[in-house]
Amino acid sequence: MTSLAQDAQVTPPKEILVQAGRMMTEPMDWSCLSGGRTNAIWRVISPDSDWVFKLFDISRANPLFPNDPKAEITALCALRGHGLAPEFVAQFETSMGPCLIYTYLPGASVAKTDDSVLRALGQLHALPAPLGIRQVNVSSSTLLADGNRFLNGQTTDLAKRLHSHRPALRDVPPMSPMSPAFLHGDPTPANALSQDGMVRFVDWQCPAFGDPTADLAIALSPAMHHVYGQTQLSLADEMSALDGYPNPEIVDRYLTLRPVFRWRMAAYCAWKASMGETIYSDAADAELSLEQAL
Repeated sequence: MTSLAQDAQVTPPKEILVQAGRMMTEPMDWSCLSGGRTNAIWRVISPDSDWVFKLFDISRANPLFPNDPKAEITALCALRGHGLAPEFVAQFETSMGPCLIYTYLPGASVAKTDDSVLRALGQLHALPAPLGIRQVNVSSSTLLADGNRFLNGQTTDLAKRLHSHRPALRDVPPMSPMSPAFLHGDPTPANALSQDGMVRFVDWQCPAFGDPTADLAIALSPAMHHVYGQTQLSLADEMSALDGYPNPEIVDRYLTLRPVFRWRMAAYCAWKASMGETIYSDAADAELSLEQAL
């Protein structure tokens, strides 16, 4: 199974070229940006602009990672001026799906989640969440139910292994309903850009509000590091990264929920592998192997 991201060419489709011609001045220098696995993304530099055109593959949305262009616009508009995200420019429809335009952010994806990434996530989590984005629930029972849904109907050895290693419920006090955090929703190392010690985030198609531990679990996921070809985290790396997060109470809650988060992510990877994305089979093993080292 391939996606728009995997099939993208250096030059975008004609509909995008036409729209760019209406908004930008010649000459234009196009390049296809790599790193994402879902949507096709191009950078275009002109004499007066440096923009990104992001063509959405709506078919790639799933329960853990929604691929919602409207939610991305909401997030980018809410983050304008905060130095954590690109600035939204415009959106338009194509015959292949919706396309967003936003400013290009310089920087390189981090090799692995570290304290600077979690420090930046802490800044995001301190901001008020905008209206119109989804809410996430990361209670222990909800995480286990999510994993069970991903495994439903699977008969592979991996699925059987996950069924037999289902963690116990964790008694964790819930967050105050009065203080939900603004979440990125997909803060993998591939989506964290670092330049001159500053970390900013791209690919905001999965924003949410709720418990910050949801973002910590994805940012620190061994499976997500594997899928995106990033340096694998050790347990020591993970604890060092957590030192950068500004709220020790949230760190403690994450550590309590970590076995359940890891199990759900492994179940998600098993589900993705069952649909032909073979890289996720090894990703599930990466998630489980670090968990078993605890």
